[in-house]
Amino acid sequence: MDSEKDPVADEAVVKTAPRPRDRTRPLLLGAAALATAAFLAAAIFGIQWWVAAAGDDAELAQARDEVLVAGTAAVKAFTEFDYTNLDQYFQKQQELSTGAIQEQARNSEGKFREAIGQAQTVVVTTVQDIAVEELNEHEGKATCLVALSTDVTKGAEKGVKSLRVEIEMTRVGDEWKLSSIGNVPVVGAGQQ
Repeated sequence: MDSEKDPVADEAVVKTAPRPRDRTRPLLLGAAALATAAFLAAAIFGIQWWVAAAGDDAELAQARDEVLVAGTAAVKAFTEFDYTNLDQYFQKQQELSTGAIQEQARNSEGKFREAIGQAQTVVVTTVQDIAVEELNEHEGKATCLVALSTDVTKGAEKGVKSLRVEIEMTRVGDEWKLSSIGNVPVVGAGQQ
């Protein structure tokens, strides 16, 4: 009788010893799903970045950056000077401007040279912020708003003045040049 198996005893053994659950399988599937989602998101955003970097937006961004650099230099050329080196001041104005403002600077050089020299004035300009308001790269025109401060030394007197100006830039060949500059009124809090 030893060779015969008791079916009831075998069934009892099966019921009392539950099979261990494999808990790593759901975690592995979840990790694989997250990795796949991350890969797809990276691929989609990578393609979008590549398209933006290679398209018209990249050219427009580059033109905007060029306008900002040229605009900053032009504003400093027209607002920063040292009475001991006026040749450099007037030369920069001619190099960084075009059109009517260039002609106006050339025509008024004698009058300003005399006034600045007699007053012994030194002005150091700090461009606080500059932003492109409008840019038409195809026509080569741009408008910027500039916030700046000037440290003015006139003899023994010193002072600081804050200004806001609007400038217009025109592309001449491969360079952006100042074609207009004008004051923008500074409005205090609560004023309109």
